[in-house]
Amino acid sequence: MLLAIETGTAACSVALIDGTTIVAARHEIIGRGHAERLVPLVEAVLAEAGRRPRAIAVDVGPGSFTGLRVGIAAARGFGLVWAVPVYGYSSTALIAASALAAHDMAPLTIVMDAGRGEVFVQTFDRNLKPAAPAAALSIAAAAAEYEGALAGTGAALLRDAGSTAVILSETPPDARDVRLLAPELRSLPPTPLYVRAPDAKLPA
Repeated sequence: MLLAIETGTAACSVALIDGTTIVAARHEIIGRGHAERLVPLVEAVLAEAGRRPRAIAVDVGPGSFTGLRVGIAAARGFGLVWAVPVYGYSSTALIAASALAAHDMAPLTIVMDAGRGEVFVQTFDRNLKPAAPAAALSIAAAAAEYEGALAGTGAALLRDAGSTAVILSETPPDARDVRLLAPELRSLPPTPLYVRAPDAKLPA
């Protein structure tokens, strides 16, 4: 039994997964406020399932700095309390797994809205092997560079910037789709994957 936690975007979702079976799940689009919503959602799925997980998998990025920190801190805390291991997974791999499960179109570029006129991008083949590490690019640069199939919360931004790529999905990552990831893709260290520097900086 695996507890999957997803807080890297405007969505906040958790799922209890047994192998490839979704035992219980909650998914909400909240924008902000992950710190307030995450624990109640975890409590709800635990109450529905009537049992605790044997491991935890949490989104490590790329994504919202605040959301990622909330999810990882909560996962580590639950791991300590329940004495279970905590692992990480990539949000881009999760979106790719979901899109490729529904559409056999590869290579597939995942595009996530990164704010500040930028997007996080990463391209995968149909076996979820990345062509390169995730990167942060301006919307205009990404629209000019990436063709073929797109998925993710930033895909429409590229379309609006002139991209003619096919958009397979614009939905945020969902914790339920962690079941689609191979074990090695959901066994990353539970530390944030920061593709760019934080927005906030300490004063000089």
